[in-house]
Amino acid sequence: MLKQRIITALILAPIVIGGIFFLPPLGFSIFVALVLTVGAWEWANLAGFSTKYRYVYAVAVSLAMGIALILPEMPVLIAGALWWCLALVLVAQYPNLKTLWSSKILISLIGLFCIIPAYISMVVLKQFPDSSFLILLLFFLTWGADIGAYFAGRAFGRHKLAVNVSPGKSWEGFFGGLVFATMIATGMILWIGKPVLFSAEGLIFLIGCMFVVMVSVLGDLSESMFKRNRGVKDSSQLLPGHGGVMDRLDSLLSASPLFALMIVLIEGA
Repeated sequence: MLKQRIITALILAPIVIGGIFFLPPLGFSIFVALVLTVGAWEWANLAGFSTKYRYVYAVAVSLAMGIALILPEMPVLIAGALWWCLALVLVAQYPNLKTLWSSKILISLIGLFCIIPAYISMVVLKQFPDSSFLILLLFFLTWGADIGAYFAGRAFGRHKLAVNVSPGKSWEGFFGGLVFATMIATGMILWIGKPVLFSAEGLIFLIGCMFVVMVSVLGDLSESMFKRNRGVKDSSQLLPGHGGVMDRLDSLLSASPLFALMIVLIEGA
């Protein structure tokens, strides 16, 4: 399993990083839309749809992403951030509130609130002059949090984070991921020199990155909640050793709207 995970990661990482650095804005938006369309197909499985309707849902989500491009960006990003506030309540109360959201239709609608703001976030970030750095930082924050949580959890994990949703996750892993991701953010800020780390703007940016990392964990827990509701371990088996596309994107879905909002507010200040 570990060997498969490493091989798949070594194949996917250059594709993702190459897309971030070398694709123009239009090509990047199409690339992200295609990836998220596959994610939507997997989400339809979590909603409980049969194979035929999974394709219908994927097409519907891809059309919704196209429509979202002509909408004002800020309301879409804010809607995404508000959804993740609600998701925190659902995860914390699982399975007590399960009957309120466990129908196919509601899970399908929730998928839109997860996927569409994440897509618009990437499109917005790509518009900035230093877009490659910003998007790469976002990816590294979520990857770093995942890696740090894994090793810290294995070494020190004692206190369960959300035992009814994901019994393997611990508070020690959560803080280990937060520390490691913060170290990555600090290193990248020092590397690019913007914003100046030891300044008010730099400290605000770093604190914002820490908050983004904390929210990224919510994406992971939320998908775990929907998988547990569906009775499956992975969203699909498309990525050997990793499960499905959604299993790799869950943290980004929650982190990206908040990160994009932060960048828009900082750059517009």
